[in-house]
Amino acid sequence: MTMFIEGLEKSFGNKEGVSFQELEGGIVVAAIDTPLAIAKISLYGGQVLSWQPKTQAKPVLWTSDLVKFKNGKAVRAGVPVCWPWFGLHPTNQNLPGHGYARITNWIIKSIVNDIDGATEVCLALGASNLALTHWNARVSLELRITIGAALQIELTTRNDGINKIEFTEGLHTYFQVSDISNVEVLGLEGADYIDLVNQNEGRTQYGAISFDGELGKIFLKNKAICVIEDKGLRRRITIEKSGSNSTAVWNPGLEIASKMDDLGSLGWRNMVCVESANALTDKITLASNHSHKHHVVYSASPL
Repeated sequence: MTMFIEGLEKSFGNKEGVSFQELEGGIVVAAIDTPLAIAKISLYGGQVLSWQPKTQAKPVLWTSDLVKFKNGKAVRAGVPVCWPWFGLHPTNQNLPGHGYARITNWIIKSIVNDIDGATEVCLALGASNLALTHWNARVSLELRITIGAALQIELTTRNDGINKIEFTEGLHTYFQVSDISNVEVLGLEGADYIDLVNQNEGRTQYGAISFDGELGKIFLKNKAICVIEDKGLRRRITIEKSGSNSTAVWNPGLEIASKMDDLGSLGWRNMVCVESANALTDKITLASNHSHKHHVVYSASPL
């Protein structure tokens, strides 16, 4: 056991159902086992890698069979944190896609066993000079994760500087499904979206979203509750949010997935991304000493 993990065990190992593990590449995860659910949280990226309520036969979050755990590379699993930009950087495409929060080490601020059987883990983004480079400002980021019968994630951005800042963000959540052909996403009927697969055309969604190939849609000015209906697993996954004005739905399809070394020609069939975000023109502006909270609740129930 490394000295770092020994230090974590000394500080937080007395919390019921909490232990620490080191994965390949030196990435450290907190393993959570509550009366209600099991989960793993990576300190690299501040990322919930897995979550499975004990009422569910299968995990709700998806991890690629070809996942890479390597510093400097995003982890294709669970809930990557996209911040302080969603997608490509607006002016410098040499900077990492979807920002740097998901490729930076986070620190544990606290772990609390709640009386209802859930466990709350509070993380803060570790040291990085990219915030200073990006804004010439002091900005802090906190992630509060509650592991229970539902999974709750609250991302708080605080502007600690004297100048206002703008940013985009997203929780790029991967959900486990039986097969993408069995899946529909409900809640976005009648909403307008940007079609990422077709030259960013503006279109309107008619009916539920189904999948027959590559699909990428960003719904702007959208606060809808979304539901993933999976006929194969006979399961409904509900995504409720606040502080988020965009919703993205994504599956890469065979051709794109086959070119991705951490996804491959098969994995795309068992995942779908429904992402709560503030993307593109749905920017968040924060004045000095102000904060923004982005809160999402994920739950699973029988179909």
